[in-house]
Amino acid sequence: MHWIDFSSPGLKTIRLPEGWSFESAEHYLTGREIARKGDELLLTLRSDTLPDKAVYCIIDHVNLSGKNPLRGKNDDALGVRFPDMSHPYKIPAFCRPGTNILVRAGQNEDAPLDACEAADIVYQTIVAKHQKKNVTALLYGSDIKAEDIIQLFQGENDA
Repeated sequence: MHWIDFSSPGLKTIRLPEGWSFESAEHYLTGREIARKGDELLLTLRSDTLPDKAVYCIIDHVNLSGKNPLRGKNDDALGVRFPDMSHPYKIPAFCRPGTNILVRAGQNEDAPLDACEAADIVYQTIVAKHQKKNVTALLYGSDIKAEDIIQLFQGENDA
């Protein structure tokens, strides 16, 4: 699994489980960059609007930004022009009711949507689904550390 954290200053990397890689990104990666990352992605973002020790599983998103990272000429070698976005996120087994969240990119001033802003995750998911990658995405509070997130996934494998 390739883990991309969009938080600034970001998570401190620690020893990762076998088969995992990690990078901190200041913005979403291009289609060519994401093509080199493998089929399983974990996208994370710290949110100061969440409780300090919270981890929420992103189950869907709404793009209100008027932007799409797939605009322009399509490179068929990377993916289809219009990817299926009906189920953009893989939901880990550790996600329970009350820990699932809808996120957004942008806002509509006439009809505001009460959802956390997570544009980088939304845009990166669109690019990843364009390439038929599996995406798991999490929002986390300010006191969460990398090992807390890894432990969630290791507990899932032990179950």
